[in-house]
Amino acid sequence: MNYPCMHMETTASEIAKALAADVHDGALLPGDMFPSERDLCDRFGVGRNTVRNALTNLQAMGLMDHARGRRPRVALPTLSRAMASVSDAARFFLSGTEGRAHLEQARLFMETSMLRHAVENATNAQIARMVAAIEECDANLDNRIAFRNADVKFHRVLAEIPGNPIFVALHEAFVERLMKSRKIPSDFEDSLRRSNEEHKQIVSAVLDKDGDRAEAILTRHLARNYASHFRQALERPAAEDNESQ
Repeated sequence: MNYPCMHMETTASEIAKALAADVHDGALLPGDMFPSERDLCDRFGVGRNTVRNALTNLQAMGLMDHARGRRPRVALPTLSRAMASVSDAARFFLSGTEGRAHLEQARLFMETSMLRHAVENATNAQIARMVAAIEECDANLDNRIAFRNADVKFHRVLAEIPGNPIFVALHEAFVERLMKSRKIPSDFEDSLRRSNEEHKQIVSAVLDKDGDRAEAILTRHLARNYASHFRQALERPAAEDNESQ
């Protein structure tokens, strides 16, 4: 294969973009091995460190699988991989109180819209998956981690109902990470029980085709978590002061 000649000072980012273009153009197919480091050094006129940095960039882009001891292979480019990369890049912004507040607000807008859609369009199978998640939550009121995983499943169904992969990818990249990183309060059993009761009320409203009631319950459900994060932020300095005394 003939490649255009590139400048001797080609950067790792430029090499990654060139290889990504090969994947998107079909010159490299999912499952194919990437050229060896030596071949890439010759092609781009750079050293091994630059090539290795370029391959690291490709992996971050979700275009490369690299098992230990094996040559890197082309990964199937998917929306979920791409969004996961964006999520990783945004994690510092989203880790602050203001960033998390923006994310909570975006989640509220997105999920209430998806719930409105679910009221009119959810299938019996999709509602059954929501009920299964609720039952899993009920069975794990004394297990914070297991409950949280089931909670994620419940909200993921809302993202799946429209049949739009962008909503699912956004859920996986941002909402799921947000839910799993949120601090669980000390009175967690009461909090989890109240949260799951609201899950049940949401499904009941969906079954009744009552969009206003469903949205009001979900808004209350999410806004309480939203306020809880701010309370934790307000309490944190006091706790730190106590530790320093």
